[in-house]
Amino acid sequence: MDIIQRHLRMALDAARMAIWDSHISNGKVIDSIVNWVGWGTGLLGLPPGDLAQPFTQFLQFVDPEDRDRLLNTMQEAVDCGSGYDVEYRVVWHDASQHWLAAKAHVFLDEHDQPTGTLGIVWDITERKRIEQDAARERELAAVTLRSVGEGVITTDEHGKTQYLNRIAEQLTGWGNDEAHGLDIATTLPLIDDNDAPLAEHVALQCLRLRQTISMPSQNQLITREGRRIAVEESAAPIWSDTGELLGVVVVFRDVSHERKLSKQLSWNASHDMLTGLINRREFELQIANALHSAKDEGHVHALLYMDLDQFKIVNDTCGHSAGDLLLQLLAKMLQTEMRDSDILARLGGDELGVLLPHCPPDQALLVADGIRQSVKNFRFVWDSRTFELGVSIGVVEINHNSKSMTELLIAADQACYLAKERGRNRVHMYQESDLRLARRQGEMQWVSRLNEAFEHQYFRLYAQPIVGLGQRAEAHDEVLIRIQSGHGELILPGAFIPAAERYDMMTAIDRWVISAVCRHVAGAGNGAGQPVPLPGRYSINLSGTSLGDEGLHDYILAQFAQHGVAPQQICFEITETAVIANLVKAQDFMTRLKALGCRFSLDDFGSGLSSFAYLKALPVDYLKIDGVFIRDIASNDVNRAMVKAINEVGHVMGICTVAEYVEDDSTLAVVRELGVDYAQGYAVGPLRPLTVG
Repeated sequence: MDIIQRHLRMALDAARMAIWDSHISNGKVIDSIVNWVGWGTGLLGLPPGDLAQPFTQFLQFVDPEDRDRLLNTMQEAVDCGSGYDVEYRVVWHDASQHWLAAKAHVFLDEHDQPTGTLGIVWDITERKRIEQDAARERELAAVTLRSVGEGVITTDEHGKTQYLNRIAEQLTGWGNDEAHGLDIATTLPLIDDNDAPLAEHVALQCLRLRQTISMPSQNQLITREGRRIAVEESAAPIWSDTGELLGVVVVFRDVSHERKLSKQLSWNASHDMLTGLINRREFELQIANALHSAKDEGHVHALLYMDLDQFKIVNDTCGHSAGDLLLQLLAKMLQTEMRDSDILARLGGDELGVLLPHCPPDQALLVADGIRQSVKNFRFVWDSRTFELGVSIGVVEINHNSKSMTELLIAADQACYLAKERGRNRVHMYQESDLRLARRQGEMQWVSRLNEAFEHQYFRLYAQPIVGLGQRAEAHDEVLIRIQSGHGELILPGAFIPAAERYDMMTAIDRWVISAVCRHVAGAGNGAGQPVPLPGRYSINLSGTSLGDEGLHDYILAQFAQHGVAPQQICFEITETAVIANLVKAQDFMTRLKALGCRFSLDDFGSGLSSFAYLKALPVDYLKIDGVFIRDIASNDVNRAMVKAINEVGHVMGICTVAEYVEDDSTLAVVRELGVDYAQGYAVGPLRPLTVG
């Protein structure tokens, strides 16, 4: 027996276990005596050696939180005459905490009364530490999965759903418990952009290929309630430590906003935001496609170029808001007149284009005349005033002999020009002789009319206020030029500036405006030839041609000196396109005049893709945000974001911002909210004539 006991003791020592022995006299564990043998006392942090201690003394070593549970467990085992299996914590004299596990059998006498227990006890502190670390890792992983902003679903190796995080539950409509064990295609049903189910679910594809899968961004999730959500998803395999494929983790996110914004940007790139018609760029692509089919397949198409008659009267007398509404109504009306295959576009201002696929010339003339009649019958009402319009239409045939898209547009434009010259509100079919005739007539007409304006002083100046929206309240006006003919007709710059640029007359016009503004400033003073602080700053538009005029700098200085104008009162306004085309000369010109105190404003900012890159190289005081972003800013999130970005970049660079085309109170409220410094448009002040001494 001694040999057996020694072997038993050796086995227990090797397993780091000790004998757990107690004597019970009255059936109460609390009154029992606990016996420790050999090194077993080390489990309590005591020196090795045999020890008999009252149970109450033993309980002092047990963690207070475990005492009642341990005593109750042991007492229930004694009362039932069965054994027990329990884990509990003990605290040593050095305050360190240790976990013990105990298993014991209850001994009964001949009267079935408990006499004692016998079992083993061992230290499980390391095992508990590992379990607690693993539990913390699992909890941390669960918390992390619940906290991430993307949906996460895990599956087993068969594609059965195992877990959904909080975002996945919200997006799919499935609860974690409800989805457990369901096919991933049920939990996460996906369709492509054609509303067709995917040929293979991303998770199943991942399981089959045993590699990470990223899907294109055009898929949609069908929620449990039947809603559709645009999503991007990917799947990655879950591997065990031994290289076994355990399942898949699918990560997906709601990209509805990004996809909507992308579609909006794509739509904006090819459409006119005011009318909803395709824009000139997209129209030119359609013409190029039509030309390609004409040359390769022998098809015949027709191109219509339309210019509205009397549109400028509406714009000038009622403001841009009226003009914008007129264009919108006309666009809707004309679309009802078109075949499904016809393509209507806004080419700019009041110019429209129509592409008539598979339409011979005779039929095209009939369609064009029908459009002309519809426009003539159209009535536009604004503030109890009724306007009758007309349209001049140029028609050109697209066939296998047509040379290029550019020449087709030029031909259609010239045919439209001849229609206007021959009495307006008519249709003209392009002939080969039209281009030379129109060019010669145009040159003769505009050179003559511009020279007549110089000779008879037909030029007129108007001022439009640029109003400060915050603390900046200085008086500031933009000067605009018009021609008032001998018949009293007021001609807008859009009609004569392109011709003046084409025939090298812009420098002379710019010099006339500079001189006239200086005379106005001098006339507003006290007549003593002294610089005056009022009426404030004037913005004078300069053409790209004038930026290359070597003598313009000296001319400006001479005008300042002659009329006693302080350079601080003058701001020169240059378009972004003109600056980029003459960058080196523009930098030199601006730097020299800035040194004197003149200010500079960059007009139509944002219309070019390289705007911000060039801005750093220019000594600009004001950024005039392109009106195309301002007009519908109250209802267009993309335009609002563009204006916000331009405004913030300008402010970071110390440049004031100006919102153009602020035509109504809602637009004014938005630009004010965005922190734009100035506003210009009918909502803050109309045009007024500027007297010239």
